[in-house]
Amino acid sequence: MLLKLIKTRPMISGVHAEVWEINPILGDRLLGEVFVLNEHLPSELIYRLSVTVRGLSICGRECGWQWKEREKEVDVWFYLRDIQASREEIYVEVCEPEPDLPGYPKVDYHPDDFPIVLLDDLSEDEKPEEPIEIPEYA
Repeated sequence: MLLKLIKTRPMISGVHAEVWEINPILGDRLLGEVFVLNEHLPSELIYRLSVTVRGLSICGRECGWQWKEREKEVDVWFYLRDIQASREEIYVEVCEPEPDLPGYPKVDYHPDDFPIVLLDDLSEDEKPEEPIEIPEYA
């Protein structure tokens, strides 16, 4: 199972973030909103998450997430505890939100259907009569 801790609003003492469950089959879902102090905020990588009696921990260290809603925290804890009990590993990715750009990140700069025509491949009738200028780039 993959969770994403998406940093939504940085502050001086920490960041406000959203915790998302990433599920390609059922769709992604927001589990809750948290505040993470800078000293508890891991680098932007993927970490193994464990559910303990005291709460959630990353690499054996408590997450220190302060949940916006206490009920969500309890629900997420029970949900992740059941996932862990089924022996499925839980990972959390710490990341920035994706930019709101058209086509991001699926911009194909080299599409397969882009026509590539070499002059040597053309027959004599298909070759242009005028010389083709190729601009010089410095």
